[in-house]
Amino acid sequence: MLRSVPEEGQSSMGVDGSIFNYSEERCRERFAQFVIQDCLPFNHFENPRLTNVIQETLQPRYRQVSRSTLKRDCMRMYKVAKQELVTLLENLNTSVNLTTDAWSAPHGLPGSYICVTAHWVDPSTWQMMKRTIAFENFEEPHTGDALFILLSQVMAYFKIERKVFSISFDNASNNTSAVRKLKIKYQPPCDGIFYHGRCVAHILNLVVQSGLGVEEIEDIKKDFRSMLQEVFCGGKARMKKYMKLCKETNSVCLSPTWDCPTRWNSTLKMFENALRQKSTLEEFHDGLVRNRRALVKFTGWDIIKRLCELLQVFKHATTLLSGVYYPTSHSVLNQIFLISEKLNEFEFVDDGQYEKMVFAMKAKLKKYFKEMPPIFVCAAALNPTLNVSGVELFIEKISYNLGLYDDDVSIGDRLKADFNRQFHALFLYYNEKFGSSSSSSTPSSFFATTQHQPNPQINMYNMLMEENTKRARGEGSNSRNSEFGRYTGTYFASNMGLQEFMSFDKHILDWWKKMEPQFPVLASMARDILSVQASTVASESAFSESGRVLSIRRTRLTPESLEMCICFKDHLDAINRIQDKTSLELDAFQYEQDIHNEEVEDGEVLSLSDEEIRLDEAMRSNSEEE
Repeated sequence: MLRSVPEEGQSSMGVDGSIFNYSEERCRERFAQFVIQDCLPFNHFENPRLTNVIQETLQPRYRQVSRSTLKRDCMRMYKVAKQELVTLLENLNTSVNLTTDAWSAPHGLPGSYICVTAHWVDPSTWQMMKRTIAFENFEEPHTGDALFILLSQVMAYFKIERKVFSISFDNASNNTSAVRKLKIKYQPPCDGIFYHGRCVAHILNLVVQSGLGVEEIEDIKKDFRSMLQEVFCGGKARMKKYMKLCKETNSVCLSPTWDCPTRWNSTLKMFENALRQKSTLEEFHDGLVRNRRALVKFTGWDIIKRLCELLQVFKHATTLLSGVYYPTSHSVLNQIFLISEKLNEFEFVDDGQYEKMVFAMKAKLKKYFKEMPPIFVCAAALNPTLNVSGVELFIEKISYNLGLYDDDVSIGDRLKADFNRQFHALFLYYNEKFGSSSSSSTPSSFFATTQHQPNPQINMYNMLMEENTKRARGEGSNSRNSEFGRYTGTYFASNMGLQEFMSFDKHILDWWKKMEPQFPVLASMARDILSVQASTVASESAFSESGRVLSIRRTRLTPESLEMCICFKDHLDAINRIQDKTSLELDAFQYEQDIHNEEVEDGEVLSLSDEEIRLDEAMRSNSEEE
């Protein structure tokens, strides 16, 4: 503790032995950043006890920072950051892709909001960049005209009207109307066939929900949920007995998760959590049935295990396509192929027990992929592990797996012809825009071959290798003088090992950065297309943040203040490249379920209900804010 208060401007000793000069302005700046990044109330530093702690133990010259001062500092810093972003985007020599989604305010508050995020690949570093550029009040009704006006205003403010290559939406009908008007106003390249992107995560959610909603599967889920409720919701005495059994058998003891009708992944988590303690759950529940404390013995464990196996492929796809700092659009075709393969595998498993479920899932996939989305097939073609030949092969396989040939025997050829026309037209547009400066040399291998490892993608890898070998033999040694011909005629995957092939999705930008001198026009295409988002997760994650910012104790925040909190936090997180990490849960079902063994052994822990968990979190939050 200092014996006397230093005079203004007087130096003191830092913790590392260096000279330290206390700056009130710097202190307020860091407080502002802290409050924004941790979603704290602006009155956080008005607590007199906190002021006393700082003055008595850290810095005697510290003066309490009021909520009005802190809010004013935050708004000032945000305006500076916003103007810097406007300048950056205005001078950006590449296209920008947007995602957008609407959100209703929580806690019974009136009004709704729309979030717009911008994504691009930095031309100098080839790093994926993301910014939340708008979080604005969006009053009902959410018509296509209202959405068109708002997006036009956002694009005009950031001066990116002519730089937007694609906008990713959810599947609401008003989006189509808005995109149609935006196309007319801004006339994007290739007649705007790439301008409207659909959120693949939403599509996968609809696909899974259609399958899980089949009557036979719904009955299994109902019986399974009842079994869990009889074990975990039968009172504290029953819960203690179950914990005692876990201790005696040295088994894991987990509190349950419950499925939510709008989130298929909650169903998967409910299944997986229970499967981890299957033996103890089964034994305990059988005992309840024998003692007439439960109604019926649950016998569907094998079905639950099968369903988890199927849902894992959807979980992997959703996780992969929700990335922030790596491209996702080029992976959509791969994931749809893997999903269609898994559905084909399940269609006749266990004497066709899952046939109706698979049929419902395939029907929903056909709705969205009967006409292959141009943005995703062209992005896949810019994945050198696939190239044009790989995309054509996947189109054939997906068409067969989903039964598209049943409706139209020539659909595979037509879809491939559409893809080739779209991809070549896009290249011609970029070639005219950026010019052609190609090299005649063949690119060297970017990867070294490594030992193969077991993975569901092995079949896909082997299939592509076999197809490339067939095409190479058929084409012979035709000369390819153009940049387009050299790329499409080279089988880059033949020089890759399985491990490199499996991990390539997240490293594709490194490959294009290396190959830019040899494929300058295609590299420009890759920068624009690969930054298109396969999902609207970037916008939805902002809603998770806003739900914490606009808390039950902060209902008086104005729309301008809320936008500042959300956009400025994203700006600060972007500086440290931590936008893919958050202290706030993006999924309401991701809270920790494990009960620590030592606490179980001491009988100190009981599972909490969802209501108790929410109440506990609310009490902790209230305590922190008070």
